[in-house]
Formats: sequence, structure tokens, C-alpha cells
Amino acid sequence: MKSFITFGMTVLSTVLILSSCEKDDSSGSGKLSYKVKPANFTASIGTTISGSGLPVGPTTNSSITWTSGSLYISEIDFEAESKNNEIEFELKQPVTVDLFNLSPILGSITIPDGTYDEVELKLELKKSTSNIPLTLKGTYTDANGAKIPVEFYLNEDFEVEVEAEDLVVKGTNDYLGLINVQLNKFLTNVITADLSSATKTGGVIVISNTSNSNLYAKLKANLNAFADCDFDD
Repeated sequence: MKSFITFGMTVLSTVLILSSCEKDDSSGSGKLSYKVKPANFTASIGTTISGSGLPVGPTTNSSITWTSGSLYISEIDFEAESKNNEIEFELKQPVTVDLFNLSPILGSITIPDGTYDEVELKLELKKSTSNIPLTLKGTYTDANGAKIPVEFYLNEDFEVEVEAEDLVVKGTNDYLGLINVQLNKFLTNVITADLSSATKTGGVIVISNTSNSNLYAKLKANLNAFADCDFDD
């Protein structure tokens, strides 16, 4: 059906039903559920931006291969508007997602019949000493084939806002939102000069708000653009 940019959610052992703040009644409703499907773990690192962030093989020189990562979400807010309905759902239970495994159904919401021309999803990330909001680890293979460990840490308050258009809900159909996490897009504006000049900590390129801050700013800027979601009924 339709697609929109999103960032990912969480793998849960059971289905979570988001609490509803529905503002208008409707005679019918559909159930929307989510799964996460990661893809493109290796991305090119070019000498210019145009050559970066492209999906390549894991043994390619001038590339980064992500091998592990997790996302800790403090709160998820879902809003949608049609001509007759304005609905809101909230999940305030902290959850964790493994960004490297296809998840089971990780959450479901019930939406009244209608064509929603405004859909917004907000993921609230909160700074924490025990649960870092976003962690990614992998390996940078330089132009000569040398391999250097890379670690990215986002540990600050951050709100990811996602918008979509024309989500059609009809009858009592079940809808699946398959979240395609494309990790190559996380590196679309990173070039080889950024990595060759990066400071290493114990032989590792650590990217955080206190280490290699220029690289950190570039990766953080991609947080709203490295995944999309396809809806099927």
C-alpha cells in the first residue's frame, strides 16, 4: 500500500497493544501491526558524498560493515488524522530493539475506518547511564583493505518524528507495517577523509558526542532517513 520513513521499534516477547486516546468514534476498525526487517549492513565510503552510503559486499574496500546494534526507546507516540477522525496512541513502556534480526510482531494498534492523510510517529529517546538509546558496532575497511573497529553511541535526548500520507483503513482488515531498516543510509554523508582523520581510542574509531564529534554530527543527521515502512493488508 503506502510507505513512510521511520526509524525502527522494538522486539518484544509478546504483542503490546498501544493505549488509545481516540477522539472520534467510528463503526469499523482495522488492526495495524509492525515488524522490523534490517537490510544493507555494508555501505560504501567514498572520497565524495556521492560515493558513500551505497550497498556493497561485506569484503569491499572503502566500506563500513555494521555487525551489531540496538535501540532503546523510552516512549512511542502515534498520531493519525482523517476527515472524520483524529486518533492518538501512546506506549510509555521502555523497549529495546535488536537492529540486526527480523522481529516477530512487536506492537499492534486499532485504527478506525478512514483514509488518513496525516500520520505521524514519534520515537522518544532519552539519555541514560544504563540503557544507551542507540548503539552500532562494526568494521571500517579502508582503501588498502586494513580493518578498523568502529563504534557509534547516541546517548542524549532525541525525538525522531516520522510522517506519512494516505494510510487507508477499511473494515476489519489486518495491516502489517514492515519496517525496512537500511543501515547503509546511515552513512550517506560520511567520506574517507572523515575516517582517515578520526581519533582512535584503543585502536577503535569511537563516534559519540564526546569523541569524533564531526563524524557524530553527520551520522546523527541521518537518523530520520535510514529506514522506511511498507504497509500490506
